[in-house]
Amino acid sequence: MQYPFSCLPAVHSDIESTLSPARLTRYIPAAGGDRHLALRLYIWNARLCESLYLPMQFAEVAARNAIQKPVVGRFHSRWYENPRFIHLLPARMKNELIDTVRRERKKHAAILSQDHIVAGLSLGFWVSLMTAAYDKQLWAHGVKAAFPHAGPRENREYIRARLDSMRRFRNDIAHHAAIFDRSPQKEFQNMIHITGLVCANTFWLSKQLSRLQNVINERPRL
Repeated sequence: MQYPFSCLPAVHSDIESTLSPARLTRYIPAAGGDRHLALRLYIWNARLCESLYLPMQFAEVAARNAIQKPVVGRFHSRWYENPRFIHLLPARMKNELIDTVRRERKKHAAILSQDHIVAGLSLGFWVSLMTAAYDKQLWAHGVKAAFPHAGPRENREYIRARLDSMRRFRNDIAHHAAIFDRSPQKEFQNMIHITGLVCANTFWLSKQLSRLQNVINERPRL
């Protein structure tokens, strides 16, 4: 996976210039000051991000589908057009929902469904629906209907905090941030735990498919 050689100085200089010295500088301390190793760590970091994509996707899709359940239960299948639901939202979320409905309707026209809206909304939108502001409307009966495998102490706030942690980590990956020294194994455990709150078999599949430990073991060294 990792190239086992050092680039020629001119080649390395061009690569560093293209990616920006500031970006690679983040890896210099971990590389012991070696610029070639810093580049290899940068590539390795990208591989770590790649290995987390699938479990993160499983967790995100499982979570937003789970949170959708109490929304549908209270506001029915066309909740995204229900004034009672829309009225609950702060301006930021209301605008996101309106923009998403407009965009998805333009793409899907007469076959527009709530599935298109669920997929089109950001993870942050769904995490926000797990704040205390929606206790009465969505979570008055607890979280079991949405997250059937939640333990006795895994209440709405507990799950919201886990989801928000994953959301922040997900955004860092999307912006190509360094995650190699930020406990990627712990973040992976959080992802599959979220999936497991919804479905034990999907948790199993996510864990079985993981390549994270293999990538960790391939960390480049001098």
